Amino acid sequence: MPHIHDDIKPVTTIAVIGGGNVATHLLKAFTPIAQVHAVNPRTFEGMPATCDVALISVKDDAVAEVASRIEGKACVVAHTSGSIPASALADAAKRYGVFYPMQTFSKDVALDYSTIPFFIEGCDRQTEEILTDLARRISSNVTVADSTTRKRLHLAAVFACNFTNRLVGIADEILNECGLDYKAMLPLLEQTVDKLHKLSPSEAQTGPAVRNDFKVINAHLEMLDSKPRLRTLYQELTSQIIEIASRKDGSGACNNVPSITPGI
Repeated sequence: MPHIHDDIKPVTTIAVIGGGNVATHLLKAFTPIAQVHAVNPRTFEGMPATCDVALISVKDDAVAEVASRIEGKACVVAHTSGSIPASALADAAKRYGVFYPMQTFSKDVALDYSTIPFFIEGCDRQTEEILTDLARRISSNVTVADSTTRKRLHLAAVFACNFTNRLVGIADEILNECGLDYKAMLPLLEQTVDKLHKLSPSEAQTGPAVRNDFKVINAHLEMLDSKPRLRTLYQELTSQIIEIASRKDGSGACNNVPSITPGI
């Protein structure tokens, strides 16, 4: 646990401003350990007269406007966004920062908050300590990261999470055409994620592309002839896998990549 300066009192009162997925889970996470207030970002109904920390959990383009309406300015004001800088709050409070939980949130899906990575930024050392200590009260995975680093984290998270979920959606569409449920993919996905605890992504990669199985690859491309956008996506991902695998083993297999380019 970080040392909190003697002139900084422990956080006992938290205002969570927002009503979306992240705000809902922050309320659940902090309710057992602090006095937590749910605040409507439109009316500010529920905002306490005073609080130690105000967490703004709204859409990115509304953060600055919501922050400007916080009265008193004495509390630490932090937003939960991965993609906007801490400086967006510079006019809202003397002490401001970022309290970014890097996780996918759905209101009705339970989470183990202790495993969620939190990335913290403060406008000064004391603010950083306050927010870090607050995060460590619910999570064992807390890191200090500046706005530039956090933007890169957010980009990586979109690839790793949002795009992966969309790819499962594509699998669902393909399976629906033959009457199967996408849940048939879940054991495969679970094993894929489990391997990543032990192996790097390149080491864990399997499939026809890493095996240079162009017969299977081209058969798949033929199946996607009526879906040009999916065909292009398949080609791009396959080409990247082949290229990375060829660099790794020095086989020169990437020379065969043109065999899956458009027009075949």
